[in-house]
Amino acid sequence: MLFDVMLAKKFKKILDKRLPIVKWLPRYKLKDSVSDMMGGFTVGITMIPQALAYASVAGLPPQYGLYSALIGSFVYIFLGTCKELSIGPTAVIALLTSSYTHRTNPDMAVLLCFLSGCVELLCGIFNLGFLVQFVSLPVVAGFNSAAAIITATSQLKKIFGLQFDSENCLETWRKLVENIHKYNLGDVILGVSCIVVLLSLRRLKYVKIPYDKENPKAGRKRALKKVLRFIAMGRNALVVIVCAAVAYALKKKGDVPFSLAGNIDPGMPQAEVPPFSTTFGNQTYSFIEMCEYLSSGIAIVPIVSTIGNIAIAKAFAHGVIIDSTQEMIALGTCNIVGSFFHSLPIAGSLSRSAVSNASGIRTQMGGLYVGILVILSLSLLTPYFYFIPEATLASVIICSVIFMVEVRMIKPIWGSNKRDLIPAFATFLACLFIAVELGIVIGIVVDVIFLLYFSARPRVLVEKKAILGDLEYILITPSSDLLFPAIDFVREIVAKAGISKHQDKAVVVNCKHMYRADFTAAQGIQDLLQDFRKRNRHVIFHSMRSGVAKMIGRVSAAEFLCSSSGEELTQILTDLRAAPLGLDQESLQIEGYKTLPEEPVLYEAHM
Repeated sequence: MLFDVMLAKKFKKILDKRLPIVKWLPRYKLKDSVSDMMGGFTVGITMIPQALAYASVAGLPPQYGLYSALIGSFVYIFLGTCKELSIGPTAVIALLTSSYTHRTNPDMAVLLCFLSGCVELLCGIFNLGFLVQFVSLPVVAGFNSAAAIITATSQLKKIFGLQFDSENCLETWRKLVENIHKYNLGDVILGVSCIVVLLSLRRLKYVKIPYDKENPKAGRKRALKKVLRFIAMGRNALVVIVCAAVAYALKKKGDVPFSLAGNIDPGMPQAEVPPFSTTFGNQTYSFIEMCEYLSSGIAIVPIVSTIGNIAIAKAFAHGVIIDSTQEMIALGTCNIVGSFFHSLPIAGSLSRSAVSNASGIRTQMGGLYVGILVILSLSLLTPYFYFIPEATLASVIICSVIFMVEVRMIKPIWGSNKRDLIPAFATFLACLFIAVELGIVIGIVVDVIFLLYFSARPRVLVEKKAILGDLEYILITPSSDLLFPAIDFVREIVAKAGISKHQDKAVVVNCKHMYRADFTAAQGIQDLLQDFRKRNRHVIFHSMRSGVAKMIGRVSAAEFLCSSSGEELTQILTDLRAAPLGLDQESLQIEGYKTLPEEPVLYEAHM
């Protein structure tokens, strides 16, 4: 009976942790549903034009953007931990998808969605979220900035009404210059006008309308402020609707002077297993061959998606600790289920999450109304999407991504640690001029190189100390653990400080920062002790923890002196000065000197 109760409590604990809806749904109230409905529809109005536009960034027909906006909104209700987070197509992930599936077919993007979800889910199940921590913020900033510029650049051809293919940012600019004389004036006027209008409407949310609460007109001013904020949040949908209406009216009267999106397949996506074989370019690809074609995208897309998702969730956490593992599980499940409905890889969107936060969403149930709006669009509105001008969708993308360029991060990085600018700019330039998929890898490699360098070159403080007036010694304090990358460096400094310059002074190595040691370090200490003994010298290890001392003792045959307090250190130094050089520890009669005892452990944090 007791076992059953314990098992039930354990199951409930796991259920609460891995299915967050069971925690907040019982407390769900009517006023929450009203706020979620209003906020969800606001986010949906923002998502639909973005989904159509991001599908073109990924090189897919527009309806695939709506397919991608559909399932994630529903799945995240059950598994998500951040109520503001909006799951769906994003500019960065669409750009990455395009870089791996360019000139193929939608099947490759759908399979990439499925495999990305599998990687994210497995990483969450096996608690591998720590791997994301190897991607630093400067690398993310460099990647996002480059991705924003590349995405905006890829849309310029639609602003000018041009048609050409390009592989990278440089080629896009080159072909744009070569074909600029073929521009379509209607697309240019419409595109530039939409950009100006979108940027202007964006500023409406910053408009201040002062009012006195006691004034009878205060209610009107408050209502006006809410209307302006709603227009600012729904500006993408507003511009798309107006432009589509204009195009529809012009089509009725005759020719339209700008390019249109064209026919979009109506109706809901058919639920089916993701494609494990496909045909394009007059060649059939098996599952293994499709995976080989996607290559590093199977790892890069999940990494970038997870980093973005967790970063957005933390940004809107409001002081609550975000469970990164659960976010990985939620994102992975969204991608896996989405792939059964022809979705391209999806992730959290910062812009839509900001709209969600501003619109007052109270729970994850807001995703329900986002999904309902997408369903209505697929069921009823797809015939009218034909009239959406391509220049308008391009302007929506450009105005969404230009604010992703992290110019504002340069100053704080410069002020805190200038070295972090190196991986940031390395990532930025590599993404921009080599390849998006390689840029973030290069940034991570540069970061890891710096990490390994500083691990192999810890700070070592060398000081001249004196006790009892004239008893001088050299105190050497390494700033980190004694592991294999650093042992040769530390050994060299100890040797130089104790042998080369201070023949008459004892050498004390302060081990207060050493919590770990390995075999290579123990062997290095043995070599160091032998070097000193050849010169009839002694090295004293002060404040060495017993675990480190035992590790070294198992490997090193040479005896070494340890002190655990200032009094013991003084006694050892006094005895060494009084004793003849070259005598061993027993001859010095300084038994009892011991290592620093283990400190009380409050708790142990581990994976």
